[in-house]
Amino acid sequence: MRGKIAESLKSAMKAQDKRRLPTLRLIQAAIHDRDIANRGAGKEPASDDEILQILAK
Repeated sequence: MRGKIAESLKSAMKAQDKRRLPTLRLIQAAIHDRDIANRGAGKEPASDDEILQILAK
């Protein structure tokens, strides 16, 4: 899941897609925030299920 988001972000950057780029950056930031929260709680980085929960919000 992370890889697909990263690839989409790269392609949006190359295409200078002004709609997708900020959205993908926000998604990546939300995932990163969840990773930091999990690390503080002694858990693993966000799983694909957790990423889907983030996207559902």
